[in-house]
Amino acid sequence: MSGFGTRAVHGAGEATSTAEAHVAPIFQTTAFTFPAAHEAIEAFGGSGYIYSRKANPTVRALERHIAALERAPVEVAEGTLQASEDADSRFFGSGMAAISAVILAMGAGGRVVCQSGIYGTTEAMVGRLDELGVRVDLAPVGDLEALGTAVARDMPPALVYIESPANPLLQLTDVRRAAQIAHEAGARLAVDATFATPALLRPLAWGADLVLHSTTKFMSGYGVVLGGVVSGAAEILTAKIDPLRQNFGGVADPFAAWMTGLGLRTLAVRMERHVANAEALARMLEDHPRVERVFYPDPGELPAGQLTSGGPMLSFEVAGGEQEALAVVDRLSLITLAPTLGTLDTLVQHPYTMSHSVLPEARRREMGIQPGILRVSVGLEDPGDLIEDLSRALS
Repeated sequence: MSGFGTRAVHGAGEATSTAEAHVAPIFQTTAFTFPAAHEAIEAFGGSGYIYSRKANPTVRALERHIAALERAPVEVAEGTLQASEDADSRFFGSGMAAISAVILAMGAGGRVVCQSGIYGTTEAMVGRLDELGVRVDLAPVGDLEALGTAVARDMPPALVYIESPANPLLQLTDVRRAAQIAHEAGARLAVDATFATPALLRPLAWGADLVLHSTTKFMSGYGVVLGGVVSGAAEILTAKIDPLRQNFGGVADPFAAWMTGLGLRTLAVRMERHVANAEALARMLEDHPRVERVFYPDPGELPAGQLTSGGPMLSFEVAGGEQEALAVVDRLSLITLAPTLGTLDTLVQHPYTMSHSVLPEARRREMGIQPGILRVSVGLEDPGDLIEDLSRALS
């Protein structure tokens, strides 16, 4: 089994019960029982399930499913790239639970170099890590020269953290080059690839040590369940990530894992339609007289095959600034205003006053998040209907 679409539909192919249910059952339980004391002792020694905060069969099935996606081969001109066969995954209760676990676990007592101009809550969180003994230095998103300078400055970092494509302006960072910069300094590289999902970008194949996703978004796809995942070498996950997830309580609920697994089955086909619609909207916006700029990733900026398309997200700046941008939102009838992304329907939000409002105004403007910018998560509707709705709202 090697194709990404096949892996998405079938998962890791593990048996989930002796009855061999066609759809994996949910182990919706907090704890597990034992027929004899010696079996309980063996389980506490690490050989079985004991308590769902530590591990659960439904959660484990999802982790194996996601790991299979991250290990799918990437075809490039020089051959095939692929994550190590020991790459595994850990599921969390939210994307931020996964992100905070990685940064705290990998950067504890040391230094982290993090891109700025990324997801607002991530940037707000790292801005307070000095209180916990983690020093964080920032480098502008998408700027590899600045990233290298920040890594080389002062004490070597333990972790380099990037986001590609970045939220909300979709800047790209070459994962292969970022991994080289991190590894030359003795650091690990973590990549938040939520906007791309493993369908479009598999950072482990390009040298990253860890990849993160808010599974709340496109990976689950329906906007009904929170979750986050960290994938990487089993050795790193076992030594660094597992203790924080178990002891800090970030493990996900089995039902959330089960729902996310259902969403993964359609990830490959959903992403094809998301991307096709996003490309159509981007072309329309590029030619619209009331649009100042369109932010949509160009895979050609990266090594061939790293990002397979521009993706399902775009942002654009409305002429006239904040007042006009908000007026466009209010005139939309099909596209929905919601503070999330990655659902079946098309969503819009205003980063300046919504997702990135947790940051000071000067910081938002420094990052390029201007008051006239709108971010769109492009859904699966008929593209003509989306174009008509947005054109009318702009007019």
